[in-house]
Amino acid sequence: MLEGFLNAVAPWSLAVEIIGVIIGIIFGAIPGLTATLGIALFVPVTFLMSPEHGMIMLGGIYAGGIFGGSISAILLNVPGTPASIVTGWEGHALARQGKAPFALGLAALSSGVGGVISAIAVLFLTPVLSRLALTFGSPEYCALLIFSFTIVIVMLETPLVGNLFGCVVGLLIVTIGLDPVVGTPRFTFGVTDLMSGFNMVAVLIGFFCMTQAVVLALDSLRGDPAGPVSFEGSSDHGVLVRTLGNRIGTYLRSSVLGVFLGILPALGPVETPFIAHAVERRFNRRGEKFGEGSISGLIASEASISANVGGSLIPLISLGIPGSGAAAVFIGSLTLHGLQPGPMLFVNQTALVYTFFWGFLILNLFMLFFGLFGVRYCAAVLKVPKSVIATFVAVFSLLGSYSIENSLFDVFVMLGATVFALWFQALRISILPVVMAIILGPLFEQQAVVLATSYSSVIDVLARPITDGFLLVSIGMVAFRLLRRKPPLEVDETVPAHG
Repeated sequence: MLEGFLNAVAPWSLAVEIIGVIIGIIFGAIPGLTATLGIALFVPVTFLMSPEHGMIMLGGIYAGGIFGGSISAILLNVPGTPASIVTGWEGHALARQGKAPFALGLAALSSGVGGVISAIAVLFLTPVLSRLALTFGSPEYCALLIFSFTIVIVMLETPLVGNLFGCVVGLLIVTIGLDPVVGTPRFTFGVTDLMSGFNMVAVLIGFFCMTQAVVLALDSLRGDPAGPVSFEGSSDHGVLVRTLGNRIGTYLRSSVLGVFLGILPALGPVETPFIAHAVERRFNRRGEKFGEGSISGLIASEASISANVGGSLIPLISLGIPGSGAAAVFIGSLTLHGLQPGPMLFVNQTALVYTFFWGFLILNLFMLFFGLFGVRYCAAVLKVPKSVIATFVAVFSLLGSYSIENSLFDVFVMLGATVFALWFQALRISILPVVMAIILGPLFEQQAVVLATSYSSVIDVLARPITDGFLLVSIGMVAFRLLRRKPPLEVDETVPAHG
């Protein structure tokens, strides 16, 4: 652990942490760009770095991108990322009251506190979960993966049939290539480039980057106007510190909730602030009007979002299971660096893992500092025309997909994934089940083959308590989704439907 800390505070590591956070904040601040997109675009850049520095940089983009969305949400009531919708409810109402600097400062402070708490959780909880995972056999892994697929299908608020369809499509996509058992080609149709299947990063760039470039280009052609940027005055840091002291319960409650929800696949930064906002309304005794500039509501939203980022990294590093779409892209980048997330990563790359953990903690401190003292300068980024953003994203998507293996085939894969994602958008089907199935599908097939060859009967498999627990919870979630009549969360009628 000490070696990891020393590596994380080395000059080059500190530079990478700062650069990652700044890039992430810029990506999050521009409406239409997201942390997921930023990670996917900069995956090829990390090829020039050592694995630990690449991980730290992508972690900074992830954390900074989630926070950056609050800038446009507060100033323009246009969430820079979908996760900032709830922040827009409270933050923009404060901005209309002439408190824009205070709202941005409070968002920065809340994001920093939530991020630091989640980083501490990553540092201490991930090794524990990893040691537990070392006791897993193929039955436990298969049950855990079934549990993960079930959460993705059941917990997303998009139609259940659409989620199931997306998951099946993703599993079918990963069957293309060589059979892992006998080594014969599957669904390659004589195309040599398909022998190794589709490149994961090229597919993810198509899903999250080029798709957004097309959407932004269409908005620009329709003449979708950008709202004016209004930012006057400065934030009183003394008031912010007093706010932290007066609402420490809100910070802790929302941060812990964000970490917990981040550990669960499918409950990412987008869903988390709605849950935290609703929970805080139940606990709040200050008589605040939520949705009309509530300070506690803004804190709950931003702290839970940033805490969710760290929480999603816990199952990613310890079990190899991404807890969100951005984490799914993150895991793809680790694979390209020759790193297999999971319990053996701690055994084989201990120093690297702890370097990343300490780096993630330090970059959250940088994000807090930059958010307090430099967030006003990020507001200028909102003036960039959408046509320029679309061109930038499209060019980097093409270059990024080509640079993975210097192959034009990967560019065509990326373009095909773009068409596929746009088709899913038109059908109003979430792309997340497809992404999760593509990420987890190969591991599921591998463990299923081991299970089929190592266990002679179903009774032997069901005699393992952890396996039974995952399967029972999965069945329970499906039954709950089928039987419930109303969604679990309803936005109060007094909360304006901004964004």
